[in-house]
Amino acid sequence: LFYAPHVAHCPLQVPKEYLDKFAFMSTVNDSQTESCSTAGHNVKGINTKPGEPQPEQWNCRRQYRASVNLLDDILASIVQTLKKRSMWRKTLFVFTSDNGGPPNSGGTNFPLRGGKEMMWEGGIRAAAFVSGGFVPKHQRGKTLGGIIHIADWYATLSYLAGSDSHDKLAETHGLPPIDSINQWPWLSGSVMDGECPRTELAVTDSVLIGGPWKFMRGKFAFGGWQGPNSTNHSRAEHGTLLGHIRGRTDGEAHGTQVIDCGSEGCLFNLDEDWTEHTDVRKKHPTVARKMAKRLDRLGGGFYDKSG
Repeated sequence: LFYAPHVAHCPLQVPKEYLDKFAFMSTVNDSQTESCSTAGHNVKGINTKPGEPQPEQWNCRRQYRASVNLLDDILASIVQTLKKRSMWRKTLFVFTSDNGGPPNSGGTNFPLRGGKEMMWEGGIRAAAFVSGGFVPKHQRGKTLGGIIHIADWYATLSYLAGSDSHDKLAETHGLPPIDSINQWPWLSGSVMDGECPRTELAVTDSVLIGGPWKFMRGKFAFGGWQGPNSTNHSRAEHGTLLGHIRGRTDGEAHGTQVIDCGSEGCLFNLDEDWTEHTDVRKKHPTVARKMAKRLDRLGGGFYDKSG
């Protein structure tokens, strides 16, 4: 069973009873209200909280929380149905997102940097977990620290289904092998937590993660941080992120939020600094040079759809 919910995704539309659960929230300190109300994300006439602008202005964070609350109830209903039909015991329940939350539409990735469509951890370190009776008892409740790409579910689920994930037809036509790794030995506890099958991840032709290191080369927009509740002006030490998102041009934001790592790149130790506050390239120049060379080699095999 594959379920791809549209809830908690723009347009942020939920039943009124779910929105009313969060009526205690106000637009006063929500710097995202303007972008939500002008982005066509809303349903007119539902915002009934006394004293709030009618009907155009909305509290983005309120809508987003209501959407996530609805998604939570939908997932609970699926789980209860599987249990009722005595199917939960043999179920592997995989929950995963494909990107971080959108800072300009109610999401916050605090304490991570950036968000959706960005190469910072707030954009690519997505929420994920596995559950169900198929998960070994000794693994339940554990938090694993390693690298898993959403593409790895193909090889993982193929293995569990007894199918070979290798694409023989593609190989006969000279295409490269799939970039998917069977993660079940790691998830099931057959190997130690520190022995995750994936040791590196080429995010783009300018971003590479290898072990604890993340190497970034070139310019990267939206390099700000968010507050715990929304993208707001309370985190003055980092500036604001939303204003630059509104003013972005050709994929770049105006102002200090564009981070230029240059040709030598920026280097972050994600084990020690997963919020990406400190560029340690000058402290670890050898690591940065090795990752730059590795990225160059990997770049030759990237799929180019422009031709």
